[in-house]
Amino acid sequence: MARFSSPHLLAGALGLSSLLCPGAALALQQPDGTVVPVGNNLVTYLNAEGESINPVTDAAITPQTFTPQCSLTFTVLARGGSQKNSFGWYNVTGAKPTPQELYEFIGCNDGVGTVKTLDVRSDSRYLGGEIGFFQATTQGKSGNCANWGDISGTIGYFYYSEDRYNDDNVPGNPSNWIHLLIMNTTRADLDPAFYFGWEDLFSGGDNDFEDLLMRVQGIRCSGGGQPCDTGAIGKCAFGTTQCVNGAVQCLQNEQPTTETCNAIDDDCNGETDEGDLCDSGLVCDRGVCRPSCNGGEFKCPTGFTCENDLCIDTACVGKTCDAGKICVRGECKAPCDGVVCPHGKTCRQGACVDPCEGVTCESDYYCDPGVGVCVLGCGCTGCGAGQACSQVTSACVQSACETVTCDAGTHCVDGNCVDDCDGAQCPAGQKCEAGGCVPDENASGGAGGASSGGSGTIGIGGTSFGGSSASGGTGMGAAAGTSSGNGGALIGRGETTESDSGCGCRTSDSKSSRSAWWAAFALILFPIRRRWFRAERRSTRV
Repeated sequence: MARFSSPHLLAGALGLSSLLCPGAALALQQPDGTVVPVGNNLVTYLNAEGESINPVTDAAITPQTFTPQCSLTFTVLARGGSQKNSFGWYNVTGAKPTPQELYEFIGCNDGVGTVKTLDVRSDSRYLGGEIGFFQATTQGKSGNCANWGDISGTIGYFYYSEDRYNDDNVPGNPSNWIHLLIMNTTRADLDPAFYFGWEDLFSGGDNDFEDLLMRVQGIRCSGGGQPCDTGAIGKCAFGTTQCVNGAVQCLQNEQPTTETCNAIDDDCNGETDEGDLCDSGLVCDRGVCRPSCNGGEFKCPTGFTCENDLCIDTACVGKTCDAGKICVRGECKAPCDGVVCPHGKTCRQGACVDPCEGVTCESDYYCDPGVGVCVLGCGCTGCGAGQACSQVTSACVQSACETVTCDAGTHCVDGNCVDDCDGAQCPAGQKCEAGGCVPDENASGGAGGASSGGSGTIGIGGTSFGGSSASGGTGMGAAAGTSSGNGGALIGRGETTESDSGCGCRTSDSKSSRSAWWAAFALILFPIRRRWFRAERRSTRV
């Protein structure tokens, strides 16, 4: 299966061409003003499939052109008219295709229940660009079967997904006759999937759009599968664009959950790790329960002060930083300034974390370590020059690394395994070991004591929490975990997540552009205004 634009709707094997899906269809009309579809036949067929689709308000006439990436699965659900139409694809060239440039896929004798898989990329007739779909009808001919072996004798008209090429289109008219309606599935067990409903009569005819009804799996709208800001806060801010009823929307990846000590705003209320989340004697510090320095055996080392149960750099006591910055040795800095994380890690709010930790991707997808989002694997998208598709990770790798397997903590470069720590600059008070940033007990002072927007301190640590005889700061300690949406995915499930037929797939995304986007967006997942101190003491903050 595949989804239509994202983790939960039609994803994968096809992506809309360069144009985005326009606004959602409310009441589609023919040039003569007829609202389509007419009658209840289409609804009856959809209801029989367990769908709760209202075609008048839910149908769209986009996308019109597509970029094939993986296999598409078509299931014939209805042939409601007297004509036995055929269906196929063509290469988009910018000109109306000739009959010889139309390639039949569903024949006129392929009845209800027929299931076929289309893999355009492996077809020698495919020119490598976008494709469109067409319906061939018999109106005006003596027979009722659009026989591809006798085009001139059995086929009366052609209708296209690019409606400007329809045989009943009148050049110069402000609108074209509609012959194809596209509808998203409402069934969770089919998601992602959508329906093609064709009208086969010239100039609309009865406009019932059930003359050839097919379910399609493996296609999605352009603009889907991209990370987006839902407008919410905390982890609820992370969304994935999806094509819904012909319009690209930003749909939330995760719903609010109970707050835990994990450096994530789980309940999406703008506060991170608030409340008493740790056992007695411990305080939540950047997603980790640490010993409280307020009483007991644990004491802060020289150069650090106990404030709000945490040891912070004395130079940061009372220091107020602007939103988005933290205090490091008395100076306000962006949390990731000067940080170069080990291979496969990303700096978020001053911590090098694995953005794919906890992310599960569907078949044919993999988690992009640069952004922590499930994206379509190279088995569907292919790879560029000098790259090969890894059968293990489904990601494109250097050709020299295709068959190279490296040990944990290393990765392949130019055919050789190199340390993940090469070139890494961990956050203050940490060092790189085994491919990750860990506390450096020999460090001479870690970051600590930041406030954002004047709201309070952030105790990052700055000591070895293993005992009271620590000398020198160890910085932050453990890195915070990350959270990502359904299969993202998707998104998509991708996301997320998340689709099949050899590749139940989504369109590929531009990883380079998304990486830059996520770098700026990361602060949303880790809101700066955090309660690293106990709520009841907030009023005492200077």
